[in-house]
Amino acid sequence: MNDENASKVPADKIIATVVLWLDEQCPQERWDLSDEQMCVLLGGITVSTWNQWKETAQINDSLQVDQETIDTLAMLVSIYKMIHLSSPPGFKYDFFKRPINHPTFNGKSAREFMLENPSVDDFLKVRNYFQSRVLL
Repeated sequence: MNDENASKVPADKIIATVVLWLDEQCPQERWDLSDEQMCVLLGGITVSTWNQWKETAQINDSLQVDQETIDTLAMLVSIYKMIHLSSPPGFKYDFFKRPINHPTFNGKSAREFMLENPSVDDFLKVRNYFQSRVLL
């Protein structure tokens, strides 16, 4: 899908797609996140809300959420993209869970850091770290 076509897709359909995609990232072989942990990353929503979002997205192919949640979803997609671009082929999920030797992370992985600091500002630190590695 090119940018011109993407701009024609209603926001509620994009949100639904991202929610379903995030659910696919949860298994151990990927981001290794429980539903409860994903809820932390999504701003502290309840598991029942998370399940309702997934069900609504699946059934209706659309979902409406508040702007703060949209910003969080966008940041999670951006982090995924930066990790993917900065990691060797086949290691994009490993790099999300691997300890980071950088003062911001104190030896924690992006996963651990984000679960302990679930704000868009802290997610931005994660994204910027991996983005800086793309430029190396």
